Order: sequence, then C-alpha cells, then structure tokens
Amino acid sequence: MTALREAMGDEDFDRAWAEGAALSTDEAIAYAQRGRGERKRPARGWGSLTPTERDVVRLVSEGLSNKDIAKRLFVSPRTVQTHLTHVYAKLGLASRVQLVDEAARRGSPS
Repeated sequence: MTALREAMGDEDFDRAWAEGAALSTDEAIAYAQRGRGERKRPARGWGSLTPTERDVVRLVSEGLSNKDIAKRLFVSPRTVQTHLTHVYAKLGLASRVQLVDEAARRGSPS
C-alpha cells in the first residue's frame, strides 16, 4: 500500500481508496472482473483501442469532462488524460473536438 500511495500521491490515493470502499460487494467484483480485451492489438486505428480507451471515447462523445469521466471509471483525471493522449496518438488526432467528430462519423467505438 505504501508503494501505491507514493506512486499516486496522497490525494489521489485517498480518493481512490474512498471510492473503492464505497462500492458494494457486487460492484467491486464487477469492477475487478471487468474484461481488458485481447492483448494483441494493432498499433494504430480504432482496433488498437483498449476497452478502457473505448469507454473514454464514448464518455467524451457524451460531453463529459475528464473529471466526470474519472469519477465514472474510478480513476484519476490524470489517468483519463493519459488515455486520451494514447487515443489521439493511435487515431492520428490532435484534439478532443477531432475525436468527437471522428467518433460520430464512425459510430461509437464501444
């Protein structure tokens, strides 16, 4: 736990701990068992996105802020930004607006 606290910082660790503690047993099990998809993916394109990156794209397309997405996914806003950075690189996009436009054009990736 100490290593996690040091890696995350006190504020993010305490927030994540509180969010986890507030989950029901069923919610905690569902979260722990959430599928992560296949390990071998293409390096670029929609098929390269992880399940979590697809969730982030869907929530961005719904108009949620990074902070709101973080709450929904039980991660920090910084983690959401990291996912978005990866999504932009994989899809060859430069902004949130481009991402929303591309997701709408192609249909939601989730």
